[in-house]
Amino acid sequence: MKQQGLIFLGLMLMVSLFVMSGCQSDYEKMRSREMASGVRHDSLFFGFYMGMPSEDFFAHCLNLNRQRILTNDVGGKRVKCYIKSTNPQIAMTFYPNFKDDKIREIPVEFYYDSWAPWNKEYWSDQLLPKVLATFEKWYGKGFLKVENEEKRVVYVKIDGNRQIVLGIMDDQKVKANFTDLLNPLDPKDIENPAAKPKTTSQTKR
Repeated sequence: MKQQGLIFLGLMLMVSLFVMSGCQSDYEKMRSREMASGVRHDSLFFGFYMGMPSEDFFAHCLNLNRQRILTNDVGGKRVKCYIKSTNPQIAMTFYPNFKDDKIREIPVEFYYDSWAPWNKEYWSDQLLPKVLATFEKWYGKGFLKVENEEKRVVYVKIDGNRQIVLGIMDDQKVKANFTDLLNPLDPKDIENPAAKPKTTSQTKR
């Protein structure tokens, strides 16, 4: 989890560096325009959405699991599915960060099950364009290319309150992060409802 947090912070830092670079106006105009639109875009994927109560999230996961759309990733800590419109299929894993028992952001990882150090065709630099093309189908075109001084690239798209940041995580994986700009998540406020004890009534004897 700490590694995922560092990766997310690294992606956000890249966006910040972009804002301070010569292309600052492009990002600022996009963010200002979308935030001023007053339009909410809470939809994520597979019926999940920003602000979704944790109880509804788990219930929806169970329903999609029964339909054989979702399953558990190795270790059972993340949800796993496949983007079947690609060849080969792209594995997709995710688990939201909750605040006040509601989804406030959701990091997603993409990779090929057949990845290996010697299979360069399955590396993340080859995967990124395919995930980006899939996102353009799901969320529309208009992803802004962001490049920092180290020539690392992420793609950013803002629709209303929903910001999507997409980039390379490591040699194997591509990572996306969906954030609600109207309800930014402070890392110290991250909650895991699955780990929270349930309150039950007890009958006195």
